[in-house]
Amino acid sequence: MTTSALYVVTLVVAAIALATTQASFTYTGEDLASDASMWALYERWAAHHEVVREHGEKARRFPIFKNNARWIRDKYGKKGKSAINIFGDMTYEEINTLATGLRESNQDGQCSSTLHSLAKGACDSLAT
Repeated sequence: MTTSALYVVTLVVAAIALATTQASFTYTGEDLASDASMWALYERWAAHHEVVREHGEKARRFPIFKNNARWIRDKYGKKGKSAINIFGDMTYEEINTLATGLRESNQDGQCSSTLHSLAKGACDSLAT
């Protein structure tokens, strides 16, 4: 990828991140205490962001949401409230595709699908 293309991709991702930060949905550690409280959090998050999904799609995305919400709390929210934006139930690959229109994978053709895995370097050696 050329430097100018990388610059444009960076700007697009930054713009999306900034636009959604102010519309984030806050939650506390109590919301993460059990699957029942996490499901209630997921429902409130979806209503807040006006995310409409069929029940089967919600059930498929719920583990992604749980992982992302816990990762955000562990990484940034130990002092109280955490915030999760409209991308809360999306995988890294989905966010990347949405933001850039590009599909990426690592050398094995696999890239873990949680923000936590991304932060741990699971997608560090991505090739387009």
